[in-house]
Amino acid sequence: MGKRLISGTCFVAMVVGFFLLREYVDARLFQILTWIFCAIGTFEVARAVKDYSVKKNVIICTVFGVLFPAFYALMRYLVYPKFAYLLSIDFILLALIIVAIFTAIEKKDIKTFGVSALPIVYPSLFILVMLLANDLAAPKGFIAMLLIFAISPISDTMAYLVGMTYNKIRKGKAKKMCPKLSPKKTWAGAIGGVIGGVIGAVLTYAIFNPALNIPYPYLVFAAIGVVAGVLTELGDLFESLIKRKVGIKDMGNIMPGHGGVMDRIDGICFAAVLIFFVFLFI
Repeated sequence: MGKRLISGTCFVAMVVGFFLLREYVDARLFQILTWIFCAIGTFEVARAVKDYSVKKNVIICTVFGVLFPAFYALMRYLVYPKFAYLLSIDFILLALIIVAIFTAIEKKDIKTFGVSALPIVYPSLFILVMLLANDLAAPKGFIAMLLIFAISPISDTMAYLVGMTYNKIRKGKAKKMCPKLSPKKTWAGAIGGVIGGVIGAVLTYAIFNPALNIPYPYLVFAAIGVVAGVLTELGDLFESLIKRKVGIKDMGNIMPGHGGVMDRIDGICFAAVLIFFVFLFI
């Protein structure tokens, strides 16, 4: 419990620190945090599926995970700012082609290619969404990033507390949501997670009161919280699916008591997609 609390506190402190750098020094500095997530997260996923992938896939994917955010930053801030996202997708496609070539050389089937390609698209496509959200014009970029990093943790916490409490009241007979993937998740916890998403979104608006030209802002932010809370649950289940298929408990051990980086950002990744597109069109 002590290690879990310490590692969780360190994670929160790191995120808060990068938010302060973003707000008071330069918004582009937040890309360093997303680079850390991409580099370590890609390695964790590649290592998790290595027994079902082509040879040297961990090396290929890890190199890609390290280079991908740097490539986006190079294109976005120095070379072709307007087309950075398209060029970044091309970079992903190039990595997929390399994996396809290795798959063909080893004469493996399409299933092996799919598993080998997973670390290329997950989490990099979600990281790209975060990079794009961070670059939105003020105040949209700041609020979008706050929602991305506030909704999911609060949703996870509420899901845990509500699910645990209700399960105790029901004496361990709370209805399971998806027992084959995640035996501990209950429908009560899922409802608590959605409520947590609403709380996180509404509190973000109430505390920072951003100058956004939208009608009924509290209602809009509450709706964002509902959908983002659901997506957080889906992200957790997707991560559980991967771990269940390869027979591991945690993606890594970088955070004692919490698992790896992907165990911390799976819900964040899925919620980020919704939040980015909402703020892109506001």
